[in-house]
Amino acid sequence: SMASPAAAGVAALILSYESGLEASELRSLMLDTSRRYPKLKVNLPGTETPVLFSSLSRTGTIVDALEAVKALR
Repeated sequence: SMASPAAAGVAALILSYESGLEASELRSLMLDTSRRYPKLKVNLPGTETPVLFSSLSRTGTIVDALEAVKALR
């Protein structure tokens, strides 16, 4: 999946603004500012079976770089 490189890039961006963050603080910031789509249905990859988007990943969210950086202020 491309989620890992995207999340790593957002983490690097955040740390460029606030280099003193602990790993747990960085994780919390990224999770707290991520986008949630609780009712969005998408097709299960490789099928035509609809599933909730939130069921396709551990967090069920999409990292949001802008909101994370804005939350630092």
